[in-house]
Amino acid sequence: MIKFQTIILLVALFVGINGRQLISNGYSSLEENDIDDFNDFFVPPYKDYPAMARFLVHELDWTPMGTISTLDTIKGFPMVNVISIADSARGERSTGRIFFYLAGPDFTYIDLKKSNRLTALFSMEQSRNCSSSNIDAMEPTCARIMISGKARLLEKTDKSYEFAQNAMLSRHPAAKNWIPVHDFYLCELEISQICVLDYYGGPHYVTNEDYFKADPEKVFGKKFSKTNLQNIDDDEIERHHRRKTKSIHIRVNRDVEEINIEV
Repeated sequence: MIKFQTIILLVALFVGINGRQLISNGYSSLEENDIDDFNDFFVPPYKDYPAMARFLVHELDWTPMGTISTLDTIKGFPMVNVISIADSARGERSTGRIFFYLAGPDFTYIDLKKSNRLTALFSMEQSRNCSSSNIDAMEPTCARIMISGKARLLEKTDKSYEFAQNAMLSRHPAAKNWIPVHDFYLCELEISQICVLDYYGGPHYVTNEDYFKADPEKVFGKKFSKTNLQNIDDDEIERHHRRKTKSIHIRVNRDVEEINIEV
């Protein structure tokens, strides 16, 4: 029994010490640690709430959008629908503006005509980023933002109309088939509140000014490389490392006093 406890203690110490070194040394041995492709965009650190909000809005192409239902059977209840969105054309710079189409016969459009209040959810799990790293979608470390506001109908004479339409058709080519068939209205979300939850400790609220002031080059342009790893602080490295969490599985056979560790 003493031998078994000693082995477990040594394993725990080994994992703890080496895990700490992995962060402190800034991933000096890239090949051995086998973390993300360093050409991928870097997920913002959890303390940079405006950057996280801009990141998710730009990276995701759809949102669960909640409204106040006008349906007779659930009048006044919250209702949700999947809405395709875009903040810029595919491959273009982030704008932070949220454009979307609403269909005339759709209950989301009808709800908003009655009470123009909505909330849009953006979660990192929409890209399977969390579950692929063994993080549950409900965990605070699976970043999400909730943006509330009103839908503003864009007229064809609006100076933003062409930009918004190009952004939507670039990200959602199938929309070219929807628009001629049904009554679709191009809209923009006028933001009233931005709520960010991306780590333990509760939600944080981002002002519109800070949200739109977030530098797209800073949010999306920073990439990992062997030359700049030493310039990235521990919070950023920890955030990136959580995307590729490795589990250590320990199997113990008490009869033969054998321990097998799989990484």
